[in-house]
Amino acid sequence: MSASEEKIKEYLKANQRIVLATVDKEGSPDVRILGGYGVSGYTIYFSTSKSSNKNTQIDSNNNIAALFQHDNQFISKYFNVTIYGDAQLLDSNTEFEKGREVILNKNPNIKITEDTHNIYKIVPKKLKVLDFGESDIQDRITVIQL
Repeated sequence: MSASEEKIKEYLKANQRIVLATVDKEGSPDVRILGGYGVSGYTIYFSTSKSSNKNTQIDSNNNIAALFQHDNQFISKYFNVTIYGDAQLLDSNTEFEKGREVILNKNPNIKITEDTHNIYKIVPKKLKVLDFGESDIQDRITVIQL
């Protein structure tokens, strides 16, 4: 794998949106694009409206996947990172404010209040890097257990 830990973390920070995957009560996958998120190392913080389906899905199954993929990549240099982990609701004032700060550092225009939004932290368990810049096909996918 050519991607260093530093390159991966910079890639995560430079990303504009993530694709977040959850599972509903019936076990069917659900995906959506999020802009209200921030990263600290490999830990992802995201906000969601309290009325969102994400809340009930995470309550019943907190396994999450988040795909980081930059737009307009050439296939020969295609690169993305998926983080797999457990979503945890930040329910204390201190935790909520820390998550809010990380998200606002990424996107200062997001409006997040404790009355209207929940903030979750994804505790990473596994990282998958896809790097088409690697010449050997077997080196294009790297999985890192965290």
